Amino acid sequence: MKIGLLGYGTVGRSVAELLTQLDCGIEVKKILRRPGKASGPLMTDSFEEILNDPEITCIAEVLSGEEPAKGYIRRALEAGKHVVTSNKAALAADFASLIELARDKDLRLLFEASCGGGMPWVEGVKKAARLDEITSVCGILNGTCNYILDRMERMNLSFEEALSQAQQLGYAEADPTADISGTDVRNKAVISLGVAFHTDITRDFPVAGIQYLTKDILDSFHARGKRLRLMLISQRRGELYALGVVPVVLDAGSYEASIRDNFNFGRLTGDIVGPLSYFGQGAGGRPTADAVIQDLISIRNGCAENAVLGRTMIYDPAVLHGTGYFPDEILPGKTLAELVALAHEKQTFLAFEPEVLEN
Repeated sequence: MKIGLLGYGTVGRSVAELLTQLDCGIEVKKILRRPGKASGPLMTDSFEEILNDPEITCIAEVLSGEEPAKGYIRRALEAGKHVVTSNKAALAADFASLIELARDKDLRLLFEASCGGGMPWVEGVKKAARLDEITSVCGILNGTCNYILDRMERMNLSFEEALSQAQQLGYAEADPTADISGTDVRNKAVISLGVAFHTDITRDFPVAGIQYLTKDILDSFHARGKRLRLMLISQRRGELYALGVVPVVLDAGSYEASIRDNFNFGRLTGDIVGPLSYFGQGAGGRPTADAVIQDLISIRNGCAENAVLGRTMIYDPAVLHGTGYFPDEILPGKTLAELVALAHEKQTFLAFEPEVLEN
């Protein structure tokens, strides 16, 4: 199988290098790079050149940001090419429409690498949702924020010191806003819950990040035997569901509280299988490239399955409620949506302890 690779950054370079080392029957024929960067024999700065190559049957898109990646994905599908992508921003922006286009064209659109890096999260959720009614999904799906929280806890660092270390190690961008604000996990929530609940998830759900966190706040939770992790959390009650992204208050002995460094964790609960958990490297060139190549192999072997949407469900913020912890007050019995709205209004830190979160 010959592919066109869009992007040659950390992930793209790892995909190209691994495919030259592995005997998996997949060849990179062309690599799209920015104008002025396309200097190698496989390099091009023309997406049209890749799109119009009849030997290329699959596009591996590993760019960052919503555009032009979303447009490339759509045009590749319209041209009759399968697509594998790691780009959560592009997918989340038009998730249901892209899934529908792939289905209508009888093509595969796979995106394991978009959520959880090398952790087999998307395929795990997809497989469980084939048979089970998924009643809850939660997870630690941002390695940058987990690294910051872990370093603040175990190394007694300030937020600024931990963020600086994350940037030095390449876990955080020079502008870390998408990570620490929760936007990155928001995109992964749209994808993960869409797959789990077979529906086009609302984009209007509460998101609170860790940008206002201080060491004093973290220490106050530690003194009570609690830990914090930025998490996607969700609940489903029949055809009603709620979700959010927020720092969650956890018992110090819980499994989620033990997730360290930049690792990711995901858990779902099915009505038949019960709880299923996943753990693995959530970022980095090689782990993410591993997920991309796994999807490519599935397409090459003819065993890939698309996500299935089409169910009509109702977003109801009342399904997800609990206690909100602000620096100056504690508010029990509130919906997460109410608490996040208040945190945004006050521009302050919020931690959330759900009243009901299935295990």
